[in-house]
This record gives sequence, structure tokens and C-alpha cells, in this order.
Amino acid sequence: GTQPPTADSVMQGDLHQETVNGVEITIEEAGYDGRTLFLQYSYRFPGIDKPLGTVSKHGERMLTDDDMALFEQYNLGWWVDAFWINGQPMEMAANSGSNDHGSENPGEIVHTEYWRLDNIDVELSGKVEIALPIGESQPAEYRKAIFDKASGQYTLPDKGVVTFSFDASDTLSRVVTLNPNVETVTPEVTAKVSEAAFTPLMTYITLAMEPNPDSVAAYKAEHGEGFYAEDGALLWEYSGMNVYGDWIVSLELVDGNGYRIFPEHSYGNNGYSDTWAEFTYPYMDPAALPDQLWLAPTDGDTADMDNAIRVK
Repeated sequence: GTQPPTADSVMQGDLHQETVNGVEITIEEAGYDGRTLFLQYSYRFPGIDKPLGTVSKHGERMLTDDDMALFEQYNLGWWVDAFWINGQPMEMAANSGSNDHGSENPGEIVHTEYWRLDNIDVELSGKVEIALPIGESQPAEYRKAIFDKASGQYTLPDKGVVTFSFDASDTLSRVVTLNPNVETVTPEVTAKVSEAAFTPLMTYITLAMEPNPDSVAAYKAEHGEGFYAEDGALLWEYSGMNVYGDWIVSLELVDGNGYRIFPEHSYGNNGYSDTWAEFTYPYMDPAALPDQLWLAPTDGDTADMDNAIRVK
């Protein structure tokens, strides 16, 4: 969607370039909004005179298996399940992700990833050095040698990594958080917004929930104890998320009149469990928020304010 007006103060480009096994690797962009580390880097493979991938209906170049085979051909790419910030190994944070696509540049693959550092209690400030295992692929013996059994993590390699720096500055101080903790009670669940965070790039809203035991019991009485295997073994027991999952995913961010804040943003929910849910939305200026904000069950353009949860 629209680029936030504050993006240039957070994102930094053209950070590093080096050639590995004949492939030009460029760190195109990096940034940190106080919650998520955003990275984008590209691989420019030699001897290819046309763009890679096939153009989708959305205009994005979708890569083929042959395109992705280039990484094995040149013996490079992400070779260990880890990366390092200021020399320290990072765990694989929940709600992180990545994607690859081609570009209009011949022989180029662009890799974009986002790391939810807040989910592993990591905060960045000032100058930060990042090492990514995206250079020459290393054999299993080397991966074993750098694995520390005591911590269950990989120590910083001395080869096979691409290292660069960027300035996370004082972005953490620019994140505005609200903690309304106003409970909404429905027959199935008691829910409240424990935190709403407004960063220079995005909006993050976290729910804390408590299921109604009677509703869970009624659901089991109708549907059984849980999901069973073909041999009759109980694989997992039904719980609150089965009772009110549809309700959670119907919640959207609205103002005090029930109008959706982001009508073109089709889906705000970013995951849920029995006791937790998260919603992510585009940038909102903390100094220009509506008088009221709610997460309300919506059906099309109609919001059910009687069962809405107070955000602001």
C-alpha cells in the first residue's frame, strides 16, 4: 500500500555489496520499527540476459524451480537456520517470514524478510551489525562445528556470511504504546487489548483472552473432545480457539462510529491462540488518531459495536 511518511527515517538503502562465487550480492535495504527488523537483499547471477520468473496477475515475478536451482548451482544462499546481530545468535522469532521474487534486472532474485524481534525480546538501538548466512554454503561438518549444544544455538561463523551495518537510531523511543485493558465479555470469551503499538512503519495490536469454560464444554458436547486420528486416538483436544476462532478473525479496526480505518486492508488478524491474538495494520500517525478506536466484529461494512473491544 501507501508508503508511510516516516519510512525514510527508518529504512536505509544500498548498505553493502560483495561478490560470492561470481554472484553479486547486494544488501538493498534494512530498517527497524521498534518491533520488526526488515531486510531486503538481492542476488545477481552472471551470464543471464533476461529477467527471472514469470509475471503474475499482480505484476510480481514468480520464480520457477529452475530459477531457485541457481542457488545450488552456485553453492550459495541461506545455509544454516540462524543469523547474528552484533555477534549474538538470534532465535527464529514467531510471526517472522520471507519471500523471493524476480525483478526487471536480468538474472536477479530479490529476497525480502521480516523478523519479529519483539517476540524474542530483542531490541535494537544505535549502530547494529548483522551477519546473514547467505554467502557460500558450508558443509554439514562446519555447521556441526559452530553449533553450541549448551545454548542450542550457532556461534558466529568465520565464513559463509555476508555482514553489514545499519543505524537503528532511537526508533524505540518513537514507538507510542497504549494499554487500555478494557474487558469485553461475550458468552464465549473475555477479551481485552493489552497493548496497541504505533511504530514509524506499522500498527500492532495484541489481545489477551480468557475462554468461558462453559462454552468450551458445550462445544465439546456437540463436536466431541477433539480431533481424532483414523485409529481413534485423540490428536488434540478442542479448546477456546475452536469456539471463538471465527469471531477473532472477523475483528477489524474501526473508529467510534464503526467505520473501518483501513477499508482496503482485507485482513488484520496475524494469528491467535486460546489466550492471545495479534492484529497488524499499516502506519497510523499517533498524533492524529481518531478519538476512539475499536476492534469490532465486522460483516462487510457493518460493525457489531456491541461486541467490540476498546483499543483507544
